[in-house]
Amino acid sequence: MPTVSYVATIYNKAQALPFLVAGLAAQEGDFAREFIFVDDGSNDDSGTVLRTLTRGWKNVTIVEQENAGPAVALNAGMARAQGDFIKPMDGDDLLLPWATRRLIEAIETTGCDVAFEPPSPTYDLAGEPMAILAASRRGPGRIEPCEDMLRRSLYRAQTTPSAWLARTAVVRTLGGCDERVFIQDYSIELRLAASARFAQLHETVFLLPATIPGRLSDNQAQALHDMNLALANFVGERPDLPRNLARLGFVRAAARAWAWARRRGGKGIGSPEFRLMCGARLGVLAPTPENLLATCAAFAETNSIRLAKKPRA
Repeated sequence: MPTVSYVATIYNKAQALPFLVAGLAAQEGDFAREFIFVDDGSNDDSGTVLRTLTRGWKNVTIVEQENAGPAVALNAGMARAQGDFIKPMDGDDLLLPWATRRLIEAIETTGCDVAFEPPSPTYDLAGEPMAILAASRRGPGRIEPCEDMLRRSLYRAQTTPSAWLARTAVVRTLGGCDERVFIQDYSIELRLAASARFAQLHETVFLLPATIPGRLSDNQAQALHDMNLALANFVGERPDLPRNLARLGFVRAAARAWAWARRRGGKGIGSPEFRLMCGARLGVLAPTPENLLATCAAFAETNSIRLAKKPRA
């Protein structure tokens, strides 16, 4: 019987924790499970709510740490995972009852290392978790291997942590999230896409909250900055990355920076972002880590960007 390690990262999610915990408790399937919650320095009553909701559960670990950001928090949780599979969760998402079972099935039937599902519908925080779970309907979904996952990821992010399940050994081998980047989503997706075989499950497995105060994904400047930073670091880590793939990522990063500089920064065709975008598209500028890092500047010029703390030794 396999074991699944659920790793949930939490920062000021007291309002959403009943949904997270209800989804975890509702998981169907013949597998053992452990639950690892990382409270990343919450200053609301997330810790108290979490302990109340999980009272009496077996195999629960609650890690409390100073706020360091979701990348560091997810790595801290995954480092403690003892299961055959890791199922990460954002602290405000609702996992549907069949999710884990179907994601494991996708891995086992395809021989892949990671299974994921496409973007998800939303739930209303004003609702009751059990009522939402009871009303959720599983649609028929096919499973297919993704032969071009790295190309797809370089063009556009395909996942969030709540969207995937992976073999623990594979996650450990690739080193988890890039702790030089504050937000965790894209850096670990890129590392997985470069090193692991993916299967896609065309079936909803989790729900996002429609609205919730302080959600990182609502901070568009931070999210786009961290996507470009994760990409720059990823290219720097892989000097053997085929040039056509590195160029694809560079073109996308430069386009994000130019769009932001034009719309939010009021910049024109003489700006560094415009020159980067033209150079990337025309192939005049090489997709080097330095050129990719330059695509991060536009977001920091208009918004306060939180940088990752120094990685743990």
